[in-house]
Amino acid sequence: MAMDRSGGGSGSRRQDRTRRPTSSALEQAERLSQTASWEWDLETDRLVWSENMFRLFGLEPGEIDPSPEEVIERTHPEDRQRVQDEVEKARRQRRTPDVTYRIVWPDGTIRILRGTTVGEGMQEGRPSKLVGSVQDLTALVAAQRETAESLNLVETLQAAAPVGFAFFDRELRVVRINEALAAANGDRPEDHIGKHAAELAPNVWDQLEPAFRRVLDTGEPVVNLEVERKPGGPGEFGAGYWLASYYPVIIGDEVTGVGVVVVDITQREEAEQLRLAVMDTMMEGLCVLDGEGRLVFMNAEASELLGWGEEELRGRGMHDAVHFQHADGSAFPAEECELVKVRTEGRPLRMSRDAFTRKDGTIFPVAYSAAPLKTGSADRGAVVVFRDVSAEVDEENRVKRELDRLAWVGRIRDALDEDRLTLCSQPIVPLGGGELSQELLLRMIGSNGEIVSPGSFLPVAERYGLVGEIDQWVIRKAIRIAAAGQRVEANLSAESIGNLDLLPMIAQELRDAGADPAKVVFEITETALMGNLEAGEAFAKGLSSLGCKVALDDFGTGFGSFTYLKKLPIDYLKIDIDFVTELVASQANRHLVKAIVGLARDFGYETIAEGVEDAETLALLREYGVDFAQGLHLGRPAAIDKSFS
Repeated sequence: MAMDRSGGGSGSRRQDRTRRPTSSALEQAERLSQTASWEWDLETDRLVWSENMFRLFGLEPGEIDPSPEEVIERTHPEDRQRVQDEVEKARRQRRTPDVTYRIVWPDGTIRILRGTTVGEGMQEGRPSKLVGSVQDLTALVAAQRETAESLNLVETLQAAAPVGFAFFDRELRVVRINEALAAANGDRPEDHIGKHAAELAPNVWDQLEPAFRRVLDTGEPVVNLEVERKPGGPGEFGAGYWLASYYPVIIGDEVTGVGVVVVDITQREEAEQLRLAVMDTMMEGLCVLDGEGRLVFMNAEASELLGWGEEELRGRGMHDAVHFQHADGSAFPAEECELVKVRTEGRPLRMSRDAFTRKDGTIFPVAYSAAPLKTGSADRGAVVVFRDVSAEVDEENRVKRELDRLAWVGRIRDALDEDRLTLCSQPIVPLGGGELSQELLLRMIGSNGEIVSPGSFLPVAERYGLVGEIDQWVIRKAIRIAAAGQRVEANLSAESIGNLDLLPMIAQELRDAGADPAKVVFEITETALMGNLEAGEAFAKGLSSLGCKVALDDFGTGFGSFTYLKKLPIDYLKIDIDFVTELVASQANRHLVKAIVGLARDFGYETIAEGVEDAETLALLREYGVDFAQGLHLGRPAAIDKSFS
């Protein structure tokens, strides 16, 4: 098989209507992906919707005559002026950006939509129409809002004062303390700097001192120590209950101090829920950094996500260890890092997309929030809460690909309606006698006159039921070329192979053009046959009965090759390109090509080798008795005579 696919279409113009025609496959895809499509003719101000566009607006297909004014009227009042401005801009400037807006259904339901728009039918550098896709983001926005609330947990807790953070040196003097803990006895953070831990709460020091000493002596944390606070004097923490955890601050191999996380559990029921949320069931990773950006604490989820044990990462800079590169692997200098600025500039941050690096070197997408750990000193620490958003990124990419494909549907439809398909041909050269022929290769002419390769649009056409029209377009062109005396080969898609109604159309075209059917060769791939061998057999026999020739393309790649040889009326075997391009270098490929030639002769078929790119390969093919060859060495694809285009 050549590197291109061919196909055809009706070339008829669409009639003016309010509902945009969609194939059953496209309609189903739009419903499943909660997307819809529309076209706006800027010359006539005519707006056409797909059926699912009506449903996204809470309407039955065809219930209203769509117009830009209808869209504005059904837009949420708070978004209406913005949408109206975009509509007027589109009319004046013939362009509009992507836009997210809310609409109100007839029953009062509010939905969130996002529109993506491209210009089509360029005239003097300006589009004559806009083609758009719309996606319902209501469920996605609700999920993101829930996620944002989850990410805000630690910041909310700290602001509300039940969670306190403090760091002490080896002399147990305060070097950093956050506002939540300092405010518990009515002071500011800077009022506590330099105080001994015993001065902060002398009435409970007998309960606290053993935990501090154990951390300093052993380097092991003391977690969830419940402390009963008794009433104290001025400058002391008030009565109630604490849940305190103590962690060693380690730089190098030395324990240089103690970090303390304190939760006020005076209200017992609320405190128990809080303890579970913060300590036991937190689904996000949490890291606490000192003023130099070094990690002093991380929870179990952070360790799981990053692949580092806390003892391995403690004392290392978070940026240097896990945030030193972008998602594409390029370096991320610390001076450009927003996470560093949280500490140096003392401002909170929320990032919906960034990248961290695991211990094993793999990069993964994250969303995170970070807040400065205010201590009253010149340098600040930070609290970072993050989560893996790989699944969300994958879903966003899937939706983007789907929207891109839907946009291509409109471009293909326009190309068919405006007769902007064209053909190139590549010679198929006889190696031992026979007639020269041409394989027809499909291209699209873009709205700006650019040539678009089939790989950009054929997969979309196959997915959304447009490839049958493209096949018919190519068949008509191929028969016209054959009527002029040129032997041609054209590819057929799997959809056409299963369409027995296509045979009468081919017969009629042959009669109308007065073409010799023997000069028309239809290529069928093994992949297309695998879907429905019975239909493929009936179709191939129908072509043969009309006098046309059949070539089995990509021969040798499928498990059913010998079955096809027995069941199908084949004239040519096209040796798969992968066997030919490596023919000189691969002894195995040479054996395979020899075997295919021998097999073809036994069945009475001729062989065609494609992908011939050098003289050495061509010489071997002649030696093995291959009948025809094509490839860049023998001729590049070229535009066919304009009279046939």
